[in-house]
Amino acid sequence: MIERSSDSGIQAVGQVPLGTHFCQFYRTKQDLIDTLVPFFMAGLRNGELCMWVTSQPLEAAEAEALLAAAMPEFSEYVAKRQIEIWDYRDWYLINGETSAGVLNGWIEREERACREGFSGLRLTGNTFWLEPGAWDAFMSYERAVNEAFCQREIIALCSYCLDRCQAEDVIDVCSHHQFALARRHGNWELMESSSLKIAKDDLARLNAELEQRVTERTAELETALQGRDEFLALLAHELRNPLAPIRNATQVIRMLGTPDPNLGRARDVIDRQVTQLSRLVDDLLDVSRVTHGRVELRREEIELATVVTHAVETSRPLIDSRRHTLILSLPLEPVRLDADLARLSQVVGNLLNNAAKYMDEGGRIWLSAECGEGEATIRVRDEGVGIAPEMLARVFDLFTQADRSLARSQGGLGIGLALVRSLVDLHGGSVRAFSGGVGQGSEFTVTLPVQGVPASRRGREAATLPS
Repeated sequence: MIERSSDSGIQAVGQVPLGTHFCQFYRTKQDLIDTLVPFFMAGLRNGELCMWVTSQPLEAAEAEALLAAAMPEFSEYVAKRQIEIWDYRDWYLINGETSAGVLNGWIEREERACREGFSGLRLTGNTFWLEPGAWDAFMSYERAVNEAFCQREIIALCSYCLDRCQAEDVIDVCSHHQFALARRHGNWELMESSSLKIAKDDLARLNAELEQRVTERTAELETALQGRDEFLALLAHELRNPLAPIRNATQVIRMLGTPDPNLGRARDVIDRQVTQLSRLVDDLLDVSRVTHGRVELRREEIELATVVTHAVETSRPLIDSRRHTLILSLPLEPVRLDADLARLSQVVGNLLNNAAKYMDEGGRIWLSAECGEGEATIRVRDEGVGIAPEMLARVFDLFTQADRSLARSQGGLGIGLALVRSLVDLHGGSVRAFSGGVGQGSEFTVTLPVQGVPASRRGREAATLPS
């Protein structure tokens, strides 16, 4: 069955997928009018090619008149050759015999509909003309139609007069259609075929099993994540304990001094690596605190320029060690924030550190801030290795790290940007990443609410800052 669906126009039926082949049992002409007129009105307005094959008690001329009365624009559909109304003798019968080519005729119309840009084929045929002796052959035809239409862009409604059907005939008809429509106590009701009911029951069972598996898997993942977070917190705590004595030992060696330059270089290596390890441990602890909701912001009124200054002081050693040029651009007027100075400085510092690490030595980093309507924006841009398009959506996820081979020697666990997003979220702001792709550099923007909009929003930009 085709996945795309269309409005049947019949309230009791509603939306049906293309590939639907159903039937209705009627007693009066008014029954036919009540279903077939709205059925074709919906098809025409949905852009489908429509075919109405009529028989008693509703003939072709009357069917056309009914549609014209119900749709002021009906003549436009006729002019576009979107509607065909046939007498059963011209469609089903050739020389008094049921045509073996009727099914091929429907398929040809469906192919024409697709070829000419229609949304599919909608059809109906009334079997009032059918004589008892032709019943078995027509049921074989209906079985073939049911098998063929389910793979086609077709919605088919077959009409059967109850007064001309025996009980076993009704069973035959229902078995060769996906469902049936009948009037009961004045209302149209659906009767599903056994195969459709079985399929629906199977689908409901499978959905229930899937929901159960999703629930169980979600619980397993939550347990695993809780275990991971607890492990990270314990690991960070245990790693921090030996760092202090190692750092103290290097300071003692520095104070004692040594004439051996090799020993001095070894001391510097230890000192640098301890500093790097301390940063990683601090990030692990911060991630654990954020994950467990134990981070409490110490909000106060601060200036945006103060945040930038603190962040630059923290990142300056790494920037200078890699011989990068830092280009600053700040607003002329003060921009006031209700924020945690230490945490926002940590956010900007992490972005500056990333820019410094993921770039060849001697590159440029642009750090700018500006104020708009009720919000401040901080941008950190670099000329570094960039971010592949498929990674942009995941770059802020915990333990996610792009293939940045340049920065491998710098360390990193893929938690810095996750921490940035968490801290910005706590401040009621947002952070986004941009990149033209690998080798095209990156830009990160942090947007934060401000306490008040400064009188002037003119920025002081460095002359070397490119557009």
